[in-house]
Amino acid sequence: MKLGVLARDFRVYNRLLTLLKEMNEPFASLKADDNIMGFDVVFTDMELKGNNVYRTDGAEEFRLRQLIKSKGSERIVVGIDPGPAPGIATLADDVVIDRRSIYDVNAIREYVSKVSRECQYRSFLVKVGNGDRGYRNQIIRNLRDFKLQVVDERGSSKTIKRGEDYDSAINIALSNNIL
Repeated sequence: MKLGVLARDFRVYNRLLTLLKEMNEPFASLKADDNIMGFDVVFTDMELKGNNVYRTDGAEEFRLRQLIKSKGSERIVVGIDPGPAPGIATLADDVVIDRRSIYDVNAIREYVSKVSRECQYRSFLVKVGNGDRGYRNQIIRNLRDFKLQVVDERGSSKTIKRGEDYDSAINIALSNNIL
């Protein structure tokens, strides 16, 4: 995907630059008189017209990730691998748009709430692996107002290195082994 950034406000430009670099996504920095038609998506804080233009203040991280990785997605799934270092993965129509470790149950709730607010979708689901019963139950209690499924996580961490539980969370998000 060919991405462009055209922003007057330096804060907006800096937010977009930081996100795109973090995602390892190549992009072009554009000037007001550049032709934007050669780009799949142009992120801007200006009033521009075009099917490829997305106006933003750069703050809606997960919507931007969704646009870049899976533009027309309808289903968002957050997978959680419970444990002392819970892994989290967010998928848009089975395409990973984010993965990370979050060590605090309240921060997990904040994360899921932010994803829920910022993404566009027809269905939103949180899947929690059935491992580590204590952490799992704490996470489920904290997310009880979201649509939840507990899935069998056997085999989700066969090749996962310690500290990379977010990769297990991807497998949990993709799992159909509902308990």
